[in-house]
Amino acid sequence: MARPRKKKEDTAWQQPATPPPPLFTGEKERNLVKQVNDELIERVIGQQVAYFAIDIDCSNFHPLYGEAIQKTFLPPIRIYALVKWEGQTQSFTQNVGIDKATSIEIHFHKKRLTEDQDVFVREGDFVLYGDRYYEIVKLDEPKQLFGQIENKFEVVAKCLRAREGMFNPQFVANTVPTTRVTTSTSTGSNSGYNPTSTGLFTNVIAENNLTVKNNTYLGDNPNDTVIITGSVYISGSLLVNGSTFSLSSSAVSNKTILITSSYTVQSDDYFIGVDTNYTGIVITLPSLASTTNGRILHIKDEKGFADVGLEVTVSASSGNLIDDVPYVVIDVDHGSLSLYKSANGWNLF
Repeated sequence: MARPRKKKEDTAWQQPATPPPPLFTGEKERNLVKQVNDELIERVIGQQVAYFAIDIDCSNFHPLYGEAIQKTFLPPIRIYALVKWEGQTQSFTQNVGIDKATSIEIHFHKKRLTEDQDVFVREGDFVLYGDRYYEIVKLDEPKQLFGQIENKFEVVAKCLRAREGMFNPQFVANTVPTTRVTTSTSTGSNSGYNPTSTGLFTNVIAENNLTVKNNTYLGDNPNDTVIITGSVYISGSLLVNGSTFSLSSSAVSNKTILITSSYTVQSDDYFIGVDTNYTGIVITLPSLASTTNGRILHIKDEKGFADVGLEVTVSASSGNLIDDVPYVVIDVDHGSLSLYKSANGWNLF
């Protein structure tokens, strides 16, 4: 029995609602291209630049012209890229003179920057190539991956050498991290950047206020020098792990107070003077748990009346001792005592 013939409408081609998935240009292939480019650029070619992104939120730029005389920038990031040296051009302007301009062209691996380093190349940012700074003046994305318009894998930046005075960062990093770091340095006065990751810097100059948190290390060998001009306030402990720690005669000042009534020692107290014109003064020391080993306190009768019934009592906090006793007494005119804290308690010396 013969099979019935299909109608022409049944055999006509119909366009699918969505295009079929690519056969050889899917996510795995895109990741392979990224990995190959990463290895070639970073491990074989090895050209690198330090990228300085201008901090728009903290730069005081002109609302009309969009320019800032003093630019605040985020900490630099080391980026591996292909750098093409375009040489130097020379032009002459009447009544002005000769002008020389140096330019480079940087080919950035876009997926490496955006996916791994959280960097987005922008016009107006700066790069350090060799010992010269360049400003990015033009951007282009000329190449698509497998012809897919949504997958561009290259950013080409036209860069001109920055003129002296246009960009003079006071932060110079001999070792530039590949991710954002914990401190920002500003050539202006409106710095407010507060990053959260970590990094390594050398030759850092911080203007105005610099706040560092958690564990911070200055220097990594005995020959390193830390120079501080001005005053330093340390809340907590300062550990010097080296052979020399020198200070000028006027470099250190400690908190000094004069009390006229009972008092609980605070975390930053050092010298405590007592006005013994007042009676019944009791000084309570902080608990061992809240005090760092090695802390020193000095307490003195400054008025000279401690031996006429106006003695000063220095008491350990509840459960603690001073030389194995709960309290000690200053009962000599102009008497004083000094204590240091150890793991076993407060001790007189």
